[in-house]
Amino acid sequence: KPSNYDEKDVELLTYVADIVWTIVERKQAQEALLHYAKQLAVQNAELDAFAHTVAHDLKSPLGTITGFAQLLVNRYETMSPENITEAAQYIFRTGQKLNTIIEELMLLAGVRKQEVIPEPLDMHNIIREAINRLQMLIQDQQAQITLRDEAAWPDALGYTPWIEEVWANYIGNAIKYGGQPPNVELGAAMQADSKVRFWVRDNGPGLSAEAQAKLFTPFTQLSQVRANGHGLGLSIVRRIVEKLGGQVGLESESGQGSTFFFILPAWV
Repeated sequence: KPSNYDEKDVELLTYVADIVWTIVERKQAQEALLHYAKQLAVQNAELDAFAHTVAHDLKSPLGTITGFAQLLVNRYETMSPENITEAAQYIFRTGQKLNTIIEELMLLAGVRKQEVIPEPLDMHNIIREAINRLQMLIQDQQAQITLRDEAAWPDALGYTPWIEEVWANYIGNAIKYGGQPPNVELGAAMQADSKVRFWVRDNGPGLSAEAQAKLFTPFTQLSQVRANGHGLGLSIVRRIVEKLGGQVGLESESGQGSTFFFILPAWV
């Protein structure tokens, strides 16, 4: 069938198509530029928060170490052995706290930069490793940890070192802020959206709505709010789980204990 378009029509259509394509390319470039600008703004905010956290969280422990060290230097000869031991213990414990803060900051920065491929998780082994790290705390607090329906836990995808940090944080907080003695229950269940919900439940006093709003704080807001020492740890948990395609959250009422959970893609 003969074409109804002559050479001029073809040239005009080609010209219009070129214009449309140029507009599309410019629009895509503008969207990409906006995306990068937003990323840069977030990174700058995180850098500010990181600097504030370093200054805020390291200043107090360093002051404690300096103070007790100065005490030993100035009064060592007149101090009793008991007082010397007490000062040395303060320095040691504060040094451990400093080390923990530095490790958390390094982990937080590493999670942002590192790209990982989610893989099937041996969740029970991960939990055992997390519990082993907390043995001293568990023994000191006489905590009881149980896994509910352990054999029926669904499989999930993630990155083993990061998920170990999530469990260690959740379990550690459940022991620190739970009842006396702490009774901590761990569980898992498949959801309808092909994701697995893992949780840690404590027997503590629970959290008010106001306290809950301060948890899982984005790192960019850590300079504005802290919640009973949870801030940095739970911000790491949130970043880890969201980077792995999941979600975090909690359920709690005052006087009813708390359930902290995280959701990961299921391995099917």
